[in-house]
Amino acid sequence: MPVVRNWHNDRMVIIGDAAHATAPSSGQGASMALEDAVILAKCLRDRTDTASAFAAFTELRRDRVERIVKHGARAASEKAAGPVGRVIRDTILPIMFSRAAKDGGRSMSWLQGHHIDFAEPVG
Repeated sequence: MPVVRNWHNDRMVIIGDAAHATAPSSGQGASMALEDAVILAKCLRDRTDTASAFAAFTELRRDRVERIVKHGARAASEKAAGPVGRVIRDTILPIMFSRAAKDGGRSMSWLQGHHIDFAEPVG
């Protein structure tokens, strides 16, 4: 799913799936919308005008949401694997799960362990 390149103008901003829809099977749509809301609130709190706040919001969110959208698209395409793809997937998944278990989940912390410090001002 594509990411919208321009999430705002000076008077309006779009968030959540309107700005960066994830694959339905990725399970990230609601959490991304909640993250957007928190970051947008911080930007509106810390910037003097909406145009600057919307620009800061877009800058702060773009890298993370683009990575998650790509990850979701890749995961969705892997779920619809053909016969050879299923064999490869079924061989690799136990290795990946084992690795994640050994590192205490750190290998997926970029996705599932994201933290937003609301008290930290927007630069």
